[in-house]
Amino acid sequence: MDERDRLATSFGDMRRAMIPAFALDLLATVDDGDELSMTQLATLYVLDAGEPVSLGGLAERIGRSVSATSRLVDALVRRGLVARREHPSDRRVRRIALTDDGDALLRRLERTRAEAQLEVMNRLDPADRALVARAMTLLGDSARQGREKRDLP
Repeated sequence: MDERDRLATSFGDMRRAMIPAFALDLLATVDDGDELSMTQLATLYVLDAGEPVSLGGLAERIGRSVSATSRLVDALVRRGLVARREHPSDRRVRRIALTDDGDALLRRLERTRAEAQLEVMNRLDPADRALVARAMTLLGDSARQGREKRDLP
């Protein structure tokens, strides 16, 4: 087994330990039985990654038609997770942005994943736990740098 296969296997083991808690927490966030779709959840994460975007820009980023994206955004607006806002310099242009409730949902899901990861990490000896924590910090820093480079004009 090569390094890539070992890494994929390890990530798979980790995800199997974490995803049930994440999925159950996601289901618990919806009181009316109307669960978020994977596309809606992915859209929230796309919007979390930067500045508000136009409907066309969002459609391109999530790989859907503008009309399908408009319906998706309508559903998220009704839930209070995203909002359509006027562009600061052109009132005719609307931008799609995450609301405080949408941000709170994503932060809650992140905490759930972190708690599940910490539960797995707590089985490690202190030195290995510190090593994993350091590696996660490095990965987070690298992801942030990549996002900042993409956001440059």
